Amino acid sequence: MKKIKNIPTLQNDGFKIIMSYYDDEEYSKKNINDFYIHGLSDDTYELKMPLPPHRQFNHSLILVTKGSIIASSGFDDYTIEQNAMIVVPAGQITSLSFMSDDIEGFYLHFKTDYLSHTDIDFSDWLTQPVIKFDKTETKQLVSLLNRMQKLNEDETNKSIIKLYLTTLLAEMKQSNDFRMRVNFPAHERITLEFKKLLNYNITKHSAITFYAEELNVTPNHLNKSVKATIGKSASSLINEMLILEAKILMQKSDMAIGEVASETGFEDVSYFGRFFKKHTGHTPKEYRKMIELSE
Repeated sequence: MKKIKNIPTLQNDGFKIIMSYYDDEEYSKKNINDFYIHGLSDDTYELKMPLPPHRQFNHSLILVTKGSIIASSGFDDYTIEQNAMIVVPAGQITSLSFMSDDIEGFYLHFKTDYLSHTDIDFSDWLTQPVIKFDKTETKQLVSLLNRMQKLNEDETNKSIIKLYLTTLLAEMKQSNDFRMRVNFPAHERITLEFKKLLNYNITKHSAITFYAEELNVTPNHLNKSVKATIGKSASSLINEMLILEAKILMQKSDMAIGEVASETGFEDVSYFGRFFKKHTGHTPKEYRKMIELSE
């Protein structure tokens, strides 16, 4: 597969560049950036696989009703199988490394202010993006998604689609799996809030003291809480997120290493190079060469 360049963020109809084929009439609708839905088995498109890490401009979700996919959210990989869904909030880093040949289900995306009249907090999906449903719950979701796909054939149905989408999100949060997440232990709640902050601040703040202050805990307590939850320290997650940000930017062939360093919060290019090699085993130049050779 040819590497996809210049997609640190897929915005407007930029997601078309991750398709090796798409029906021009189907994917040229005026409202495609506001809201779009398609079946995973539809023959109106074909994805270039695997998709490297990138950011999405809109919120998106994938419901799998048959088969499986392997997708990432942040720096974690997830296998989503039958009766499960992955939700990726706008701005989150994501990738898709596998999709089975027998895949069935739905993909949809919508812009961040599409449901501005609601109080839905999409940051809930940053740390636990996958929901599993029982057969009855899946059937209810599929009914709503089928109806939205039909309504989306006519661009004048925007207001009705919003009602169905609001209902869909409410049904997701009413699922047995999601409701079990409400009463987290203290260390899990701290970890969840830390990962939310990390997603939006990593290129501006890489010191653990910043996140500890924001969460009103000591750096030591933050480290212990994260370690107890996921087996890694908060400092390790900060480093992993910085490396992931750098790797995404490195896909831009016209972006100098110095610019990548600056965009990820490093003032000293030499230090950035040493940091990158320590955590990847390669210098930034070697890593970029690997990208070029894989094309």
